[in-house]
Amino acid sequence: MVKAPEHNFKYLIGELKNGTWRQKEDAAVLLAELADPRAIDPLINALDDEDCHVREAAALSLAVFSDERTIEPLINKLNDEDASVRYAAAIGLSAAGDKRAIGPLEKASQDDNPVVKKVAQMALNSVKERK
Repeated sequence: MVKAPEHNFKYLIGELKNGTWRQKEDAAVLLAELADPRAIDPLINALDDEDCHVREAAALSLAVFSDERTIEPLINKLNDEDASVRYAAAIGLSAAGDKRAIGPLEKASQDDNPVVKKVAQMALNSVKERK
């Protein structure tokens, strides 16, 4: 974990909450690079952003954290209206490797979108291998 100066961390959290969709997306990516656990809750909140780019970036960013708080929110995003968010949620769940994701990933491996379907199947295999 890279320890960012406190004002930089707070700035990124502010951008994640109040910026334009591009600023929010960038803030999510930068928070993942910092890997500071204080970013987990704000990133979980960003999963409900109105913009799919922000939700996708938040889901991908949560993949860097090994924290059980991320599992249920990522499982919920497997049902997002946007395929890129579903894809990102599957990646996040794959990285987490939590067995609670098995059933939801099995369902997601039947997604209408071929990319989501493929990534969900790969994530499912990854999680099952770690059981």
